[in-house]
Amino acid sequence: MKRALFFTVGGLLAGTTLGQPLLRPAPPIPPTVPRPAKTFVTDGKADQLQLIRGNGMLGQFLGFDPQRGLSWNHPDIKPDTLTIPTDRISRIDFAVKSVPANAKSHSGVIEFSNGDRLTGEVLGMENNKLRISTWYAGELAVDRSTIRTLSPGTITSSALYSGPVTKKEWKETRTGTLGWNFSDGGFESTASGPVIGHSFPKMPAKARVEFDLEWKRGSPSVYVGFMTDNLTSYSGGNCYSIRLTGSSVYVYRYAKVGGGIRSQRLQPSSRSYSFGIGPKKVRIALCHDTSKKKVAVIINGKLVGEWNDTMAAAPPLSNGLNFSSRTSNPMRISRITISEWSGNLPGAGNVAADAGAKEDFVLFANDDSITGKLQAIGNDVMKFKSTAFGDVNIPVGKVGTIHFARDTLVTPPTPANSVRATLAGNSRITGVIKAWEGNQVILGSPIFGEATFDANIFRRVEFNLGKPRSASTQAVPHPNWSTLAHQIRVQRNQGNIKVNEAKQLNGREIPPQILERLQELQGRQRAIPRKR
Repeated sequence: MKRALFFTVGGLLAGTTLGQPLLRPAPPIPPTVPRPAKTFVTDGKADQLQLIRGNGMLGQFLGFDPQRGLSWNHPDIKPDTLTIPTDRISRIDFAVKSVPANAKSHSGVIEFSNGDRLTGEVLGMENNKLRISTWYAGELAVDRSTIRTLSPGTITSSALYSGPVTKKEWKETRTGTLGWNFSDGGFESTASGPVIGHSFPKMPAKARVEFDLEWKRGSPSVYVGFMTDNLTSYSGGNCYSIRLTGSSVYVYRYAKVGGGIRSQRLQPSSRSYSFGIGPKKVRIALCHDTSKKKVAVIINGKLVGEWNDTMAAAPPLSNGLNFSSRTSNPMRISRITISEWSGNLPGAGNVAADAGAKEDFVLFANDDSITGKLQAIGNDVMKFKSTAFGDVNIPVGKVGTIHFARDTLVTPPTPANSVRATLAGNSRITGVIKAWEGNQVILGSPIFGEATFDANIFRRVEFNLGKPRSASTQAVPHPNWSTLAHQIRVQRNQGNIKVNEAKQLNGREIPPQILERLQELQGRQRAIPRKR
């Protein structure tokens, strides 16, 4: 006869403050050492090769020939040079290289219909061809039909801060040995808990803080300490704390009063915003008016909500900013800017989505907007045909982001034998490698044709797109003991927790690591009388 395993909730949570345990307390669960989250790029001294079957090795990338395959050096294998067929390769992560002397940080950002992303300086657009200049591939021309969004990056409003440029100017509070990694102008979280913060002496009375938030899997979870005097905590000082979860946005007010910390959730209690399940990237703007004591949150041009600071007798706010990861899923924060806020807000609702089906949508730096058709860009002026105003000339320096009409958007097919390359600055291209010799890579793209790239910009190259990988190459989430304990606490008063032969906890599948621990606890427990 098959048996089901029964666990008394009190036994699993023996020693809690929620009541006298019915079972003898089991030895405490040893703390789980946080496992470093998988970062977006390798930051080691060696290149890393991952094969389709799951095994991999460290070494040195020597070159790639589309016909022969990959040339690889491993110091412990003779002969030193290995040749690996292309169809066996999953990906290569390159060690961080020195930045070439001609490298520069481009301000323009183009996002394409296939998910690719490039940075460069916008030269102009005519005859439906956008031209950009890059340090890593020279001049490129792309068809406007493939462009999802364009941020020219030439906004003339005075930016008080633009970065991060280096990690040294930021203060980091780590969780054990884990913290925030810095690479290619952005911070990447490695665990839940670490905080990264910076103080800005010239924070304006009307302040606008913007940043890109990106995640690879799951959904984001981060606290942003805004206008704070404590760089090491999202809740330990005078500040606003903006909580971003997978489905909601909350704004809290914290204040040091009488030797302690007062907290208040500002109203409305929360605003719904579906970030969706990764991978994804959003542009977030936090706005604050000191005199009016108002806070606003804008995501991708959408006004998520406004909050009034109603906390009485609260000390003045300060000029700090910090980010606190609240998930083990890796997140990336980049393109942080601080500027004076005009006080304007976009209309409620996602205007880009509402108006962007049949028309181009332009969001200005001051949150004003216009719809119509982008006709050309030249001499720092954008020619635009507006539905409401007719033909207008718009200074490019006033443009924040252009969302191109979705109905005319074309996603080009991915050619056979294509690779997906992650570039420095978190850009991405998809195409076919025609040749790779020394520091030059000739790549053919369905978006911009054939171009020669500086190899130093490549951070990762993924091969055999769409081909199944071995399970060993897939990320396996580790057990989250705090989450499990919370679930058990919630069900504490609902009777016993049943683990059946299907290895389910109250109808939900149990990760193997957690099942093993529960079975271990079951073997150690014995009933004891309740104290009277």
